[in-house]
Amino acid sequence: MKKVTLFLIAYFVLANLFGQNSKSEHNKVYHLNYKVDIPVTVALIATNYYGFSLLRQKPHLDAIQINSLNKNDVWAFDRRALEQNYSYSCRQKALDISDWGMNISIFMPVFLALDKKIRKEWYDVLLLYVETQFVGSNMYAYAGPMFTKRIRPFVYYSEIPLEDKLGNGTTDSFFSGHTSWTATASFFMAKVISDYHPELGEKKWLLYAAAMIPPT
Repeated sequence: MKKVTLFLIAYFVLANLFGQNSKSEHNKVYHLNYKVDIPVTVALIATNYYGFSLLRQKPHLDAIQINSLNKNDVWAFDRRALEQNYSYSCRQKALDISDWGMNISIFMPVFLALDKKIRKEWYDVLLLYVETQFVGSNMYAYAGPMFTKRIRPFVYYSEIPLEDKLGNGTTDSFFSGHTSWTATASFFMAKVISDYHPELGEKKWLLYAAAMIPPT
């Protein structure tokens, strides 16, 4: 819900700040149908909120299930995540870094407004961005942990208090919401810059290469 609120605030504040330019429709880079795109975006926000409310209702792991977990039952490729020098303080630090990285990345496309060409069509770009983020967020809610039960690695560590393991989201490890939201933001920026600057030519692939850095 916090993410929805932040997006809505950012959307309306920035839209009013920069406004919509009167540039002729045929010269625009993106051609939006507001009668379609705005209702679709609102619907995506609503379905996203509902999807996350359903995720919060997923059955939690109980103490018996947690105590019976064995890392040797985990696929060898993933088992490396269960063999780290891990502690409660490490987990909290990792959570903080991950949250800060995601939140900063999500709002990075705001800097697209520094480009004069993009700023002239800022309302359209911003609407597309919000729409794109909520498409991805809905995919996470309905196509990921809604139908999978992939236990988060920290649940396997005895160093983590049992109380933390009994909470929400412990079986929502696939796929990563933080990574998907961050990737959406960075690749959206790369796409918009390359679309508004076709003179970049093959150099645009450097933008996409750079876009891979934040999600990783």
